[in-house]
Amino acid sequence: MKKNILLTGIGNEFRSDDKAGKFVCDLIQDAINGSPLEKLIEIRKLSGEGAELIESWNGYENVYIVDAAQFVNNPGKLTRINTSEVPLKSDYFHYSSHNFSLAEATELARHIGMLPDNLVVYAIEGKNFSSGTEMTFEVEVSCLKAARMILEEISFLKEKAVIV
Repeated sequence: MKKNILLTGIGNEFRSDDKAGKFVCDLIQDAINGSPLEKLIEIRKLSGEGAELIESWNGYENVYIVDAAQFVNNPGKLTRINTSEVPLKSDYFHYSSHNFSLAEATELARHIGMLPDNLVVYAIEGKNFSSGTEMTFEVEVSCLKAARMILEEISFLKEKAVIV
């Protein structure tokens, strides 16, 4: 079976909560090791630069991206955004070290016809983006929840034979 699901975790592992996306990738990699899902899922950890993201999802029908989002009022809040239904708001991903952000990349890809059929973003609201390697408790808990939700979605796709 060809790997036609891409999971991308983006962020900086040395900026505390910003590493949430990469942490979710690690959790999912651990969960699928040795399982049939391992043959379906390509896992990549990227910086989050927009052009790199567009290039990475080229050829995939099902793409899941996990990223830390700007702190608004609810640290650890997990939001699932199906980009085929709604555009990404760039202000939600404003707290970013990326020159060309996830939101900008998604909307540019939509405009030029390079957006995957199924691109889902899991945004985890961060609290601490300062230098360091420890995530806040709320964000770590949301990472566990995001990993579980993504695995459930992928399992559902597999059962419904949406992926080949």
